[in-house]
Amino acid sequence: MAYSESLAQQVRAILATELPLHVFEEEVEEKKMFGGLAFMVRGKMSVTVSSRGQELVMVRIGKELEKQILPKNGASVALMKGRLYHGYIDLDGEAQKELSYWIKLALAYNQELSQSSET
Repeated sequence: MAYSESLAQQVRAILATELPLHVFEEEVEEKKMFGGLAFMVRGKMSVTVSSRGQELVMVRIGKELEKQILPKNGASVALMKGRLYHGYIDLDGEAQKELSYWIKLALAYNQELSQSSET
């Protein structure tokens, strides 16, 4: 499935702004995944750009934060092949207006995961 290159470019720009330079250059990898393009940070999926009938961004924020944040306009628990994936949030066009906010949440969760795997 195709994905929006302009949306992927927006994600890259936000990651470049929000991450320390060495992390962005050395620990961000792009992989084709979930029918789109996944941005792996420190080896963990954080953000995905895809097109499932509409241009979507999926962010991984974890189940606890999901409970605190949702419901929020344009954001919903990711639904793939009829199954809900708690901890992963689909952002439609409305929620993408706050893309930087959502990516910051995903990066904070990524940092938590990275620290817990080091111990």
